[in-house]
Amino acid sequence: MVEYAEEQTPEQARCGFRKCREPLPPPGPRGGRPYEFCPDRTWPGGKSCKQLAAAEQALREALGDEGVPSAALTDAGQAFDQAASALTGPLRTLSNALDAVTAHLRDEIATAVGQADAAHEAAAEADRQRDAALSRAAEAEAAAEAAAEAARAAQQAELLAKATADEAVTARTAAQLAQAKAESATAVITQRAKEVTEEAEEQRARADKLAATLAARGEELATRTAERDAARTALAESDERRKTWERLLETQKRELTAEVDAVREQLRALDARYQEALAERTTHETASRARLADVQAELTATRGQLAAAQQQITESLVSRDQAAKTLALIRHRALAATEEPSTALRQDLLTILLGDGDTAPKSPE
Repeated sequence: MVEYAEEQTPEQARCGFRKCREPLPPPGPRGGRPYEFCPDRTWPGGKSCKQLAAAEQALREALGDEGVPSAALTDAGQAFDQAASALTGPLRTLSNALDAVTAHLRDEIATAVGQADAAHEAAAEADRQRDAALSRAAEAEAAAEAAAEAARAAQQAELLAKATADEAVTARTAAQLAQAKAESATAVITQRAKEVTEEAEEQRARADKLAATLAARGEELATRTAERDAARTALAESDERRKTWERLLETQKRELTAEVDAVREQLRALDARYQEALAERTTHETASRARLADVQAELTATRGQLAAAQQQITESLVSRDQAAKTLALIRHRALAATEEPSTALRQDLLTILLGDGDTAPKSPE
């Protein structure tokens, strides 16, 4: 059995700058010296890892501490962190308060707008229904007037039929009177024919004339009788139509009366609904105004909190600027003293940390 020795993989080298510690690329294919720092990475200010590591080493040598920065530098960093934390907390609280107030105000406004729109829609619907009811009432009144006009036409037709019947009766009476006269004349002629034979020819001719006249009168009487019968039939039909029209008119009157009553009842209901919608809309508007006043009061209180937070932020910014300025002076002096003796760098750093921090010490030429 052949045993193979496990190959030991060397640990990958990392950047020598304490704040980087990224894996370093291997040497080129031709070999060469391995990298100690990142060859391509740059930090804010255009400094490389090698330059920042040299500045950090010079700072440690100047402060006399090989492990960690001095207490003054640590205090400055802590002051900066505290200033940043003090700034972040009020800003987050203010942002949350503003978000809550904005959401609450949007909900209230959306609710008020929705209620106002619903009230307007209900009022518009009530107006449309009322207009439709008024239109139906006008149509019902027009139909009633048309029915009344038809009834008046039927009455006029009835009067005309009655007049025609009266004329027929008068004509029949005249025909009967003429017939009676003809019969009387015939009796006289017959009597005189018996008594006077001489006048027979003349009386016969007169009798023929009277017979012709009587026939004409009979035909006229038959015609008048037919006209009378037709007039009676027309009168009966007209009377039947009149009764039909009266029944139809009475039915339409009842239906129209019921419809008008229903329309009036619907108008009363619509007016009541309109009044209720108007009262509800007024109530909603009053409640919306009260809620808006509460929101405005809450917004005023929030603005006071915002002013206090802004004051605290201003104070924190002043502290942060002071700490940042001190750190910037230290960093500038440390970067400028890469190849200087540590004694001068230590003296300058002590001057910056113990002084007012407004002016940086001059670098030796």
